[in-house]
Amino acid sequence: MNIRSDLNARTAMVYGGAAFLLMIVGFRSIFATWDPDHVGIMTYLSISALVLEFCLLLLYAQSIYNLGPDGGGGGDTSTSNSVANMDNKEISELTKAVIKVAEMGEGLSNFAKGKVQEEIRKEVNEILSKAVNK
Repeated sequence: MNIRSDLNARTAMVYGGAAFLLMIVGFRSIFATWDPDHVGIMTYLSISALVLEFCLLLLYAQSIYNLGPDGGGGGDTSTSNSVANMDNKEISELTKAVIKVAEMGEGLSNFAKGKVQEEIRKEVNEILSKAVNK
């Protein structure tokens, strides 16, 4: 068996390892809390969820592995829309859009920071008021 070493193969191996780790940790947790006198519906649901997640992770890992070394899944990469294939106008528009998104993110960050500081100030004032009134 020839194991590839490209990014998709490595990612698939990580997901496969995570699937097995999930099974080990999950069943270890179930057996650590196992009560032989009372096996409830939650135990069966937990076991079913572990097995389902294990299968889904393995399926996902297999799908990633089957993409192949180029990551295109056998598709034609010569017509892909990458930055290398863009002309100057498209790159300029993309740059403007990225700058605008960064400015919006900074504005949201400042807005959230101001709101959080205001809420903290209110909470501290309430706590101090209650402490002084006692």
